[in-house]
Amino acid sequence: MKQTTLKFIALSLSIIAALIMFMNRSDARGARQQNSSVRATQVSPQEKIVEQVEKNIKVLTGMPQSQLYPAMRFMAASLGFQCGSCHVIRNGWIEASADDKPEKQTARQMIKMVIEMNKTYFQGNPTVSCYTCHRGQRSPQGAPVLPLPIPSPRSSNGASTAGSTISSTSMSGLPSADDVLNKYLVAVGGKAATERITSCVVRGSTTTAVGQVVTYEAEQSAPDKGHETFTVQNVAGRTCAGDSRCEYERVINGRQGWVKNGQGVQELVGEQLADQKLSFPLFQILRLKDQYSSFQVSGREKIDDRDVYVVSAVRLDNRFERLYFDVENGLLKRRISYMRTLIGMIPQQTDFDDYHDVDGLRLPFTITMAYADPGSLPITRKFAEIKLNVPIPESKFEKPR
Repeated sequence: MKQTTLKFIALSLSIIAALIMFMNRSDARGARQQNSSVRATQVSPQEKIVEQVEKNIKVLTGMPQSQLYPAMRFMAASLGFQCGSCHVIRNGWIEASADDKPEKQTARQMIKMVIEMNKTYFQGNPTVSCYTCHRGQRSPQGAPVLPLPIPSPRSSNGASTAGSTISSTSMSGLPSADDVLNKYLVAVGGKAATERITSCVVRGSTTTAVGQVVTYEAEQSAPDKGHETFTVQNVAGRTCAGDSRCEYERVINGRQGWVKNGQGVQELVGEQLADQKLSFPLFQILRLKDQYSSFQVSGREKIDDRDVYVVSAVRLDNRFERLYFDVENGLLKRRISYMRTLIGMIPQQTDFDDYHDVDGLRLPFTITMAYADPGSLPITRKFAEIKLNVPIPESKFEKPR
């Protein structure tokens, strides 16, 4: 039965690959530009590859250490199951290196097939992934779900009017990326106002991955230091302050970073460090233009009934992103970052809402982060207070004890 399933998936992927190649021909130039920007999955000089850190790595060799768990969560989300579906769990802990379950061997075969498919048809770019066929289901989806949606009426040039993205024929009417980013800078308060900011302290609440709402505090110091902490609740719903298993702390200090939780203190490295740094409120939105090596306006869409310009950008660390700016007020509405891995482009979405004036700057008081993780709910941070340019002790940015 499993061999039949594997053959079916292989055939499906071959057909999908051919269709993708056919559909992409008309947009080959844009695809080549995007792929060349994110082609190499590079390992930071201080970061080890996964087989140097973890045991029994067979097919994900060469992957940066920081990509392993995002890749695992991406596969779980693509198939709609949890870690225990493939991995052995003993006494409540995952034994990731154990090969007891046949599902793990099947997963390895599937990973090999996906990697080979992308090497053969897409120059090594992760165009085909687990999600291409599975769509969040354990079994690959070989037929459309009925009833089918009613086709949208077509315009005079034959193009469908479905969706809110501007077609390529209307791209000439879009502003330049410089215009969009300059309008954003003016909207948040202007260059002079942003350059005056030396520190930021926020107080409020955050939801956790399991839906709890807890107190949240964060301090940031320009250009690249941050500290945040919150205390989760135990299973009875009571705050367990003083219990190290319930306390979460994260520190960024330039090119170093750490996370402290119930499992102790872990160092942040590579892409993990860059992503954690950008999750701090101030780092995400100020001096936005300086975070990218290239950007271009790629369309116009709607988010929550608001028109937005879509800017495709490449970060200085070679990560591809899409930024969504409100057409009317110029503010940043959404930011989607894509981690390029051997098995697919893994998205992480951050939404910015409830902007208020703070000492001449317009800052978001609600930030929501969503991940490709079937076991985690979106995390929403609501700020009750934001203070700018206040003194912060340097001890806040030391490695947690």
